[in-house]
Amino acid sequence: VYPQMLDAADLGANFDVLVLTDGALRRGPVTTGPAPESIPAEYRAWLGRITPERTLPQIKKFLNAGGSVVTIGSSTSLAELVGLPVKDYLAEKDFPRSKFYIPGALLKANIDNSNPLAYGMPEQVDVFFDSSPVFRLEPSSRLKRISPVAWFSGPDVLDSGWAWGQQYLDGGTAVAEASVGEGKLVMLGPEVAFRAQPHATFKLLFNGLYYGSAKPTLLR
Repeated sequence: VYPQMLDAADLGANFDVLVLTDGALRRGPVTTGPAPESIPAEYRAWLGRITPERTLPQIKKFLNAGGSVVTIGSSTSLAELVGLPVKDYLAEKDFPRSKFYIPGALLKANIDNSNPLAYGMPEQVDVFFDSSPVFRLEPSSRLKRISPVAWFSGPDVLDSGWAWGQQYLDGGTAVAEASVGEGKLVMLGPEVAFRAQPHATFKLLFNGLYYGSAKPTLLR
């Protein structure tokens, strides 16, 4: 699925769930792509990028109408773009790399496995953290139907690898989910499916694919 398709109207007619992987959506400066005339005609539909001006309104409509969007890594910035009270947990600290730098390590995260997004998972799991986003949920988050699903607790969360400044993650949210209109937005900060290796966190992705369309059921 390429940006030009996302920019088109009525995403709900073609998709139930959109998965935005790490790198699909980034904040900050964007480089200009190649000129369309320099690309063979059969590939020009692949050009473009996700933009706040054209793509974001379509994704908002998709969510409000009952669609699901699962975001991973940098693409979790979509939460703030659609107006949810979710902030960067580490942004205000503005750490230099000499103080905080975790480019690839396994970190221990606590899991709320009573949340459908974490169905079937243990209460603690290793997540693959690769300079991943960490969230601070604003006080109004509960009223906005936002729930933390995984978070870091304590000054020593490193399980394998190396990390500088791991203690600053204490209290930060790693995974969250939110209702947006009739739809569902899933925020997976860590690399839950990095090169198909972190088996412990696959369920967060797979559950996320089904969670948005799930309806509460009373078991008798």
